[in-house]
Amino acid sequence: MSTISSRVLLFIRHATSSEPEHREAAADEVTDWASGSSPAICALLTGVLTMAAAQESDDAALEAQLNALLQLAEFLDPEITVHLEDIDKAAHPAVLGEYVRDLLGH
Repeated sequence: MSTISSRVLLFIRHATSSEPEHREAAADEVTDWASGSSPAICALLTGVLTMAAAQESDDAALEAQLNALLQLAEFLDPEITVHLEDIDKAAHPAVLGEYVRDLLGH
């Protein structure tokens, strides 16, 4: 398996882990190496991050996911990004709602 394949699969495992620390770390680390990847790989990564963020319950993990999405915004697919509207903004700090609004363009 190629290095990028291994990295992507490891990212997906961590980004979807039941442990919030793993989800947070995955989001924090992905921007370090994703920018050197192909647009298709970056689109895949942002799709996974978007879906994870839409279901996230942990504030720190959600902040890391949203920060990563902001850094990789050029690769966001509007049809997937719309799922960020599923985030319960009342359950998280207000600043995270601002990140969501920025990502959704509102």
